[in-house]
Amino acid sequence: MQRGSIMTRLFAATIALALFATGSAAPAQLSGLGGAGGLLGGVLPNVASASAGNAAGVLGYCLKNKLLGGTDARSVLGKLTGQEGVTSSKGYTDGQKGLLQMDGSSLSLGGIKQKVKSKVCGLVLDHAQSLL
Repeated sequence: MQRGSIMTRLFAATIALALFATGSAAPAQLSGLGGAGGLLGGVLPNVASASAGNAAGVLGYCLKNKLLGGTDARSVLGKLTGQEGVTSSKGYTDGQKGLLQMDGSSLSLGGIKQKVKSKVCGLVLDHAQSLL
């Protein structure tokens, strides 16, 4: 197994434990998190399946709540929101409320610990950059 793969799994395990340890991640928030793209056998959401609108909305939520900083996140958000139909989508509106949607399931960032939120925001930023 490659070092990067091990680090990804350790990172995923840390987030998964934090989600379950808080007791605030309701089963509905974690439903449908399977799929080949999900980390750690589907415990974490497949962020790569989030739409451009939802990714932009979540980035806005992350910036507003100071979970991400720097010009990279703002630049990516500006480019995504400049794409046709992004800001008028339901995914964008939900994302601004901290609701990450992917593969028919969703994860509310509102009920999880700050450190975990920041990590998820970083994953969404990486995904959003890939959409440009």
